[in-house]
Amino acid sequence: MAEWHDEEGWGVLTSPSLELPVWAHYSVVQAEGFRALSPGEDVRFEAEQDAFQWRATAVWPVGGTTTSPHSDGPEYTSSLDITPDP
Repeated sequence: MAEWHDEEGWGVLTSPSLELPVWAHYSVVQAEGFRALSPGEDVRFEAEQDAFQWRATAVWPVGGTTTSPHSDGPEYTSSLDITPDP
């Protein structure tokens, strides 16, 4: 977790696997109670790229009690869809 804004409910994630930062909204944090993260906190996340940047679709605090819906598979997965301009 690179930064988190409690009062606004969003933050920025970084990963060595991605060149650009990943925007995250509190609604995708997979935790019970108040969904907030702390700068420097270790997290796992799934993200997708929209027309402009990466955004998180799910974020799990490392060591949390919730699990990924994909927990029967590998801990890290990645996919990339590329659509060329006509």
